[in-house]
Amino acid sequence: MDAANAPPDPTSPADPAQQAPEPDAVTSSIGAGQGVQTPDYPMAEQNLASLAEQSAIYATRAFGPGTQRAYRSAWTKYTASCAGHGLDPFGGSAGPRAGAGPLPLYVTHLAETGMAVSSIRVALAAIATAYRLAGLALDLRDPKLAPVVEGITRTLGSRPRRQATPAVPELLRAMLAQCGRDGIFRAALAARDRAMLLLGFGAALRRSELVALTIGDAEIVMGRGVRLLIRRSKTDQQGSGQEVAIWANPADPTFCPLVALENWLIFRRLGADFTGDEEAPDPGARPLFCAVTKGGKITGQGLSDKAVVRLVKEMVAAAGLDPARFAGHSLRAGLATGAGDAGVALADVMRQTRHKSPQVALEYLRPADLWRNNPTARLFRKGAV
Repeated sequence: MDAANAPPDPTSPADPAQQAPEPDAVTSSIGAGQGVQTPDYPMAEQNLASLAEQSAIYATRAFGPGTQRAYRSAWTKYTASCAGHGLDPFGGSAGPRAGAGPLPLYVTHLAETGMAVSSIRVALAAIATAYRLAGLALDLRDPKLAPVVEGITRTLGSRPRRQATPAVPELLRAMLAQCGRDGIFRAALAARDRAMLLLGFGAALRRSELVALTIGDAEIVMGRGVRLLIRRSKTDQQGSGQEVAIWANPADPTFCPLVALENWLIFRRLGADFTGDEEAPDPGARPLFCAVTKGGKITGQGLSDKAVVRLVKEMVAAAGLDPARFAGHSLRAGLATGAGDAGVALADVMRQTRHKSPQVALEYLRPADLWRNNPTARLFRKGAV
C-alpha cells in the first residue's frame, strides 16, 4: 500500500489546516473584535458580533436601574468635561504633565464645584466601570490619583451633605391627614396616596420597590396584616425575592396599613386595565399603584419612582413643613428611626429594612441612641447636682 492511500496514523499529528483553532487564539480574536474566518468553525463572524453585543448588554444589567442611571449620568458628564478640555477620557491618570491626567483633573474640578465626596466616589466608580466594559484597566489606587482623592476627602470630609428627614410615626400621621382634603371627587387619589404612604413606611420600602409592587405581591393575612413580596431590590439584584410583613392596627383604622390597602384595592379594580375591552395581563401582574387623573380616572399605568418623591413632598408641604428636607427615602428612614426610638433591636430592624450591613442600619438608630441612657438625663431631668 502506498503512502498516499495509507490510513491515517492516530499517533501522528493532524494536518494543521484541519485543526480547530486553539481556545486561547479564539479568545484573543474575539477580544480584539476579529471574527474567526475558517469555514470549519461553526460560528460565522456575524454570530460572534451578535454575541459580543448581547454580552455587553448583559454586562450593563449587572447593576440595578438606579445605579445604571447614576453611572450613565456620571460618565456623560465626565466625557463632556474631557471633550471641553481636549483630553482623552480613557487617558486615566497619565497626562502631558505629572499628575495632570484627565482623572486627577476631573475629580479636582468636581471638588472645586462643591460636589460631596460620596458623589465623587460614585463618579469614579462609574468611570472605572466604563473602562472595564471597554476592556481597559483602571487602577483607582494609582499614585497620581489616589492622593488627590485622599486630599479631597480630608479637606471636604466624607459625611453626606444632606440626608432625608425621616417620616417618623407622628409626622406620618400629619401627612396622612392631608390625603383627601381636596374633596370627595379625589377619593381614589386619596386612597392610593394613603396606601402608598403606609405600605412604604411599614415595609421600609425604597421608592423603586414601592412603585414596582404588583397586585399579586400584596397578600392580606387575616388576623395579622399585610405580607409584601419584594421581587427585586438594591440588595437583591438577582431577584431572589424577599418577603416583608406589616401588622395591621385595628385600634386605629386611620393609621392602619391593612385598611388603607383594602380601601385602595376597591378603587384599583375599577381601573381602565380591569374594565377595558382590550385583553389585559394577569390581574396579579398589574401594578398595585397606578396613575390617577385629576378627574379621578384610574388609568392602570404604573408609576415612576419620582411619584413617591412628589407624594412625600406634597404631603409634608400641606402639613406646613419644608418639603426640601424630605425625599422618597423619608418613608424608609422613618420606619427605621421610629423603630429605634421605640427600642426595637437592631437585628429586627434589619430584617424589616433588609439591610445587609449593620453599620448602614445603625445610621438610622443613632438619633435614638443619642438620647437613650444619656448621662445628662440624670443631671438635668431629675434635678441631680
